[in-house]
Amino acid sequence: MYKKILIANRGEIACRIARTLSRMGIAAATVHSTADARALHVLEIGESTWIGEGPARQSYLDVEAVVQAGLACGADAVHPGFGFLSEHAGFARRCAEAGLAFIGPRPETLELFGDKATAKRLAVQLGIATAGGATTAGGTTAGVATAGATRTPATDVSDDVDQVLAILARLPLPCVVKAVAGGGGKGMRVVRDPGQAREAIEAAIREGRSSFGDGRVLVERYLERPRHIEIQILGDGQGGVIHLHERECSLQRRYQKVVEEAPVLSLPEAMLARLRADALALGRAANYLGLGTVEFAVVEGEAAFLEVNPRLQVEHPVTEAVLGLDLVELQIRTVAEGRLALSQDEVPTPRGHAIEARLYAEDAAHGFLPSTGRITALRVGAGVRADLGVAVGSEISPHYDPMIAKLIAHEASRGQALDRLREATLETQVHGVTSNRGFLAELLASASVRANAVDTQTIDRWLLDAAGRSGTAGQVAAVMAAWRAQLRNRLRRTAAGPRGTWFEPGLTGWRLGRQAMAAFATDEPIPRYQVVTSGATWRVGFGPTGSDGRWMVAVDDQRIAVRVQAGLDCGDSLVEQGGRTWRVALTDAGGGGDSGGGGGEGGGEDVGKESRAGEGEVWASLGNEQLVLQITALAATRGGADQAGAGAILAPMMGLVIGVHVEAGREVAAGDRLATLESMKMEITIEAPVAGTVTWVGCEVGGKVERNQEMIRISDGA
Repeated sequence: MYKKILIANRGEIACRIARTLSRMGIAAATVHSTADARALHVLEIGESTWIGEGPARQSYLDVEAVVQAGLACGADAVHPGFGFLSEHAGFARRCAEAGLAFIGPRPETLELFGDKATAKRLAVQLGIATAGGATTAGGTTAGVATAGATRTPATDVSDDVDQVLAILARLPLPCVVKAVAGGGGKGMRVVRDPGQAREAIEAAIREGRSSFGDGRVLVERYLERPRHIEIQILGDGQGGVIHLHERECSLQRRYQKVVEEAPVLSLPEAMLARLRADALALGRAANYLGLGTVEFAVVEGEAAFLEVNPRLQVEHPVTEAVLGLDLVELQIRTVAEGRLALSQDEVPTPRGHAIEARLYAEDAAHGFLPSTGRITALRVGAGVRADLGVAVGSEISPHYDPMIAKLIAHEASRGQALDRLREATLETQVHGVTSNRGFLAELLASASVRANAVDTQTIDRWLLDAAGRSGTAGQVAAVMAAWRAQLRNRLRRTAAGPRGTWFEPGLTGWRLGRQAMAAFATDEPIPRYQVVTSGATWRVGFGPTGSDGRWMVAVDDQRIAVRVQAGLDCGDSLVEQGGRTWRVALTDAGGGGDSGGGGGEGGGEDVGKESRAGEGEVWASLGNEQLVLQITALAATRGGADQAGAGAILAPMMGLVIGVHVEAGREVAAGDRLATLESMKMEITIEAPVAGTVTWVGCEVGGKVERNQEMIRISDGA
């Protein structure tokens, strides 16, 4: 057995692997970039080697730096976790050359399954159905190739846009363009309209090169509304392979899994037995070593092979929960000893049901844009396993995946597991960045999820049905944050008591009588504050109250009526707008209690960005939403915002500018592409919010932008 293992990864998976190593009595060390110098995995593991700067290509993807770190710390093996170098055949070979055992498949296996086209060829040779696609002979196949049907040979692959366009032209739409070295939804684009084909292919090639160092893509028929089923396998590298049952991963967004569960309850046992047999056949054919996952799409009773992930999966905890096994330990023992750690007969029958949800730093209300910043408070709800990747004080940077934690519930039945996971999600608190907590809670309560009537497009359809719901919450939060800023700027003295300025003498009962309100409002609501989240910008101003106790608020070009009642427990407020009522709490980003909601947990460190009374960064909690808002005073002109800021297009996050699609003087329509950012392994398109003329461009390709940095200005001609 190994004496010391270098964990060549970061975040929650590095911490999770280290826990197993500690229990096994194996010493652990890890690696970190400059951006991760104080990261949770560095602190928990206790020994780490610096391997480069923040961008993954300069650190976690640097083969030689990681190998040298393993040698320097005296490790005799390397565990790659998932992502980064976990499927890199060159890294596995370099480890062997350096005398470091690679805890994963052999290099030739990584090459086989790391290339989707080659893996598909093997499946075809074994008689396993695939999704079809273009053939090397120039023919085509349509739909799912089923048992007994004509199987295609290997698919064409290329990183030449025109060649891929020619391949695509031979197939009926819709099709999917996939990076052959891709994974986690990166390098994938669906083409439904020929007019969008070139842009989709270019994006898939670009993401493949950026994320995996390989821009080649293949083209397949796009399967509408499949279930995504995967089989966990374990192999001894000599043809001995067992399965550890199956998982359902159909709840996805942007081809990335959001919620996973085990066992699979949506398919008949005969279908599951067939999928297990196909997975075992692939593993045996490849002399598979260690853990791997064979993934299938199931449509109307027919299954199509998708890919093999030759590594530990993000969703492995649900399998661990229902089987009572430690998959990381099984992986290490099997690779170290060259024999299966248990036989098929010794694999337990799944017990109960387990469901995992991925908690991300992202703004679900605005296209799931990643949210960067420092975690100022973090608490996970009770009754679930939490695999955490961050702690209070951790930075969510633009360099890596924005996962905060994985929450795993294990109960006797699926319904009970859903209930437990949703309750824990609602109890979870994340401050300092915007999280998808509210989105997860609503999703877990949705009718289709409760009924297990889901497929890979369920979330997209559900989001369309729920359009505007979360956006309203963000607007309410913006109004309350701006109003608090107005009160602060007009009332400079500190409020008595723990409830802050809501209870300033003369302002009680906001409840605030109309006479008091009038003292702080103008006759006409003119935008005087800019409020920014990771995905939206509002300009907010206030007018007088009406006879019914409502006050007029300007939000951009809208005029809305709002009524507020303050003085709830902990200083929260009830806000009524458009027939809906919200309970709202606002707190300084630095963790100090203010305007309700109490102080941030684990506060003490001043990470707020307050510069003037009423301005800076705060977090807001309302309904299921937790948002980070930045408030800035605008020039108090009768025209509203200062003219430079009125048409300002701000960067929604820190990132690298990889495309600027306009220049000064160009006319644009609402929705036109202005620029493209790369951040957290994804591309973000910046679109024009209104029609107008571009008056200024302040970014360039290859440059970096900070969150809320002005990139472009548009004049609407008003």
